[in-house]
Amino acid sequence: MPHPPNNLDALRAQVRRVERGGRPPAPVRSLGLSIVDAALPWGGLPLACLHQVVAGPMAFDGAATAFASLLAARLSEGRGPVLWCLEAGRDDTIHAPGLAALGLSPGRLLLVRSPDGAGVLWSMEEGLRCPALGTVIGQVDRLDLTAARRLQLAAEAGGTTGLVLSRLPRDRQGDPLLDPAMDSRGAGGAPGTATTRWRLETLPSHPPPWGGPGPARWHVALERCRGGTPRRWTMEWDDETGTLSAIDDP
Repeated sequence: MPHPPNNLDALRAQVRRVERGGRPPAPVRSLGLSIVDAALPWGGLPLACLHQVVAGPMAFDGAATAFASLLAARLSEGRGPVLWCLEAGRDDTIHAPGLAALGLSPGRLLLVRSPDGAGVLWSMEEGLRCPALGTVIGQVDRLDLTAARRLQLAAEAGGTTGLVLSRLPRDRQGDPLLDPAMDSRGAGGAPGTATTRWRLETLPSHPPPWGGPGPARWHVALERCRGGTPRRWTMEWDDETGTLSAIDDP
């Protein structure tokens, strides 16, 4: 006899309770995009956990940084400041007016430059354990399973949301974004550490009738979503109106 349709939802809820280990559900924050919120099993992005944003197969072009900044601004609304951790001398220039245009005020931004990747991970872990922070962003090229798990546990302990901002080196295009041990657990819908993983690629803008560049356009792929399914959208950011729009990709 076939199961009633709501049995699957009940099973998913039970699995999520087991994954939480008895902890109450994390708060959820809407992304302000109904078609994206509807695709997420929580109706938005859960706080107090780890999410990952990665650049597409081309060179790191700013789309992933912009999207991560938008997420950080949304996820930290009504909460503490945003801690941004990066490695000194490697993509360590933050353009404050650009972040402000994305809704992330420079007055709410704390910047930590570490001497190496290990220092970035340490700064992230310490920040995630601090409940006074709203969101912690870390620019990390490589993240093994142990480090990712430590960040997830720190986010749960501090109630602070973590965003791992990754990029693929030019000489490794097409390879897994993470160490093989991590990718084998986190790709293709298999169990992994990050709650969601998003991949960004820049698309050509549609110039307005009067000429000049149009709003920024991105291909956004939800590659992994715990308890959900992969999805793809085309998103457009209009910096004049400060609005983000999205349509489903076929």
